[in-house]
Amino acid sequence: MHRTTPKLPFLLLCLPLLLSACAASGTGNPAAPGAGTTPHGYVAGAQENPEPQNGLLTFDRETGESQLLSLLTDETTDAGTFGPVDAVRLDGRYALVTTQDGVTVFDAGAWTVDHGDHVHYYSSTPGPVGAITIPDAGAVAGDGKSIAVFSESGGYASIYRHKDLDERHVVESARITTTPHQGSVIPYEGHFIASIAGDGPAPVAVEVRDAENHTVLAEQPCAGSSAHATTRVGVVLACADGALLITEDDGQFAAEKIPYPADAAGIPPATSLEHRKSSNELAAPAGDGGIWHLNVSKRSWTYLKTPVPVVTASAVGDTKRVLALGVDGSLMTLNPSSGEVAAQVTMLAPLSAQADAVPELRIDTARAYLSDPDGSAIREIDYADGLRVARTFDVPAADMMLETGL
Repeated sequence: MHRTTPKLPFLLLCLPLLLSACAASGTGNPAAPGAGTTPHGYVAGAQENPEPQNGLLTFDRETGESQLLSLLTDETTDAGTFGPVDAVRLDGRYALVTTQDGVTVFDAGAWTVDHGDHVHYYSSTPGPVGAITIPDAGAVAGDGKSIAVFSESGGYASIYRHKDLDERHVVESARITTTPHQGSVIPYEGHFIASIAGDGPAPVAVEVRDAENHTVLAEQPCAGSSAHATTRVGVVLACADGALLITEDDGQFAAEKIPYPADAAGIPPATSLEHRKSSNELAAPAGDGGIWHLNVSKRSWTYLKTPVPVVTASAVGDTKRVLALGVDGSLMTLNPSSGEVAAQVTMLAPLSAQADAVPELRIDTARAYLSDPDGSAIREIDYADGLRVARTFDVPAADMMLETGL
């Protein structure tokens, strides 16, 4: 990739302006560590960088062997072995690897902090932080500040704060209790969205709790809650009858149901919600005939028909593109406004229903990454250029994949 570097005099002229702009958004004036005040954006033990330090963390599902691939240098390093992996999730700088023994917290070594009008890009030495051992660890969720690990048999979630993990302390800071079920607790704006069980093991509602486990928003119906996503508008939960949107304004929480269209009878509901981080559009497979697109800002679902059944889908978040992978191995771009299939390119061999691992899509502001578990490879896709394959990475295993540095 060709990069143009500004001339040195230009940088020297701009440097005071850049420093003053960044300082203005913080509290107080910037200062070097040890000068009496903490510089704006300072993170102990981390290096600040001029650009995102994105990478791909890949796993072998059966052995838990993992590798970290730098998207800047193309270099791959060993990230350790975790044992058979049930699930992986990324929350800021931390990868959370769920196994039968609990959840291992792994510092992926790169992350982005969004301050609204500007961002900071950080890097550190990747490596394991510690283990979270709770009985029957199930759903894991985080908001970049706190991580909640739900115990299905215990009926509670243990809360761990990023600021403790940053200091390499894996210590429970709070506990949100419900009842034993296949539930979840989702950190959001210093509070926690807790699932509530019905007569069976599945959730039927959610409520919002504070860090002392006190209810601040009473039960909101959400039968069959199966997935969630955090957008700039709020947290979206997939329910059997649509989406439930939880929002916060000046410490006050509210809930709003976004029902499926009236003509959607017979179309299976979304059981996943995938998107580009911080965007307000979500996507999910919808049975054998298409995908669901949810525009959270407009509070509207759209059913998009596809030429073949899809196994995974994700929204770019630019109101123009939803990406979906078909069972025939083709990657598609769909326009959520018109429903048009704007591009369709064969990427993988036809997918088997008996496959141990399903290909995954990860999307950032410029590229999409498609894993190929059968071929132990990852394709970097320029989704703005007709789904052009920009690079292909051969990796030891690609059963599971996370994009780091976001």
